[in-house]
Amino acid sequence: MLNDAIKETTKKYKNFDDIYKYAYVGFPKGFAGLQEPFYGTFEEFNQQYKSQIDNQQYPTLLYIHGSSGLYRGDVYRQYIVEELGFIFFAPDSFRLKNRPTYLSPTKSKYYTRVHKIRVAEISYNFKKLKKLPFIDNNNIFLMGNSEGGLAVAVSKTKGFKGRIVTAFSCESSYFYKKFKIGFKKSCPFLNIIGTDDEFFSKESDLNDEYKVDGNGIETLKNYYNTKIVILAKAKHDLTQNIYVKDEILSFLKLWHSKEN
Repeated sequence: MLNDAIKETTKKYKNFDDIYKYAYVGFPKGFAGLQEPFYGTFEEFNQQYKSQIDNQQYPTLLYIHGSSGLYRGDVYRQYIVEELGFIFFAPDSFRLKNRPTYLSPTKSKYYTRVHKIRVAEISYNFKKLKKLPFIDNNNIFLMGNSEGGLAVAVSKTKGFKGRIVTAFSCESSYFYKKFKIGFKKSCPFLNIIGTDDEFFSKESDLNDEYKVDGNGIETLKNYYNTKIVILAKAKHDLTQNIYVKDEILSFLKLWHSKEN
């Protein structure tokens, strides 16, 4: 049933492949003979460097951006590419023609329309990435921020080495009423959330009618490879917090080095 829902979503939008084709990417120095890291779209990279690509395989982060696009994700992209040597691949959800949007607060059905697209993006792009000769299929990580973080948390797509969610608290709220984790309890998972998050904290006005803790501890307490990082006074934009970079890099280093 889940696969049918994803297929239905990808077929509904005729240009669904554009989110892959024009994804925001980062390739590390040395890849395809690069003298410096490359940042741009996947289409731009292919136009310039496709003929230079060899079959050396790289660990990869599939990043699902938030409701404002790559904003904030470009910060994560830079240090993941330059300090870890990972490939960074962020599908551009806004390439979809007639893509639904919303302005919070709104009715649940409007959020749901977007959530379906974001979850479908994960499955679709994961399958495409696995076919690329330079992707290390044993080391593909999944990360999402805010709206993208929700999709990462509920996605049932199998095969990721680990997952990271930033700026989403992994619990039911105004944004997703019947929240349920989509991955196995053994899946390595890092959840980073601020106590003063404007959208998902316990004190958020948007959650006045919902029982929210703002940290996801109750949801994740039995997921034994999970680390929850709660940042005091941090708001929705976690790129401003000095601890976030080290948490993300440490998680990726740890699980990249471990055997499957």
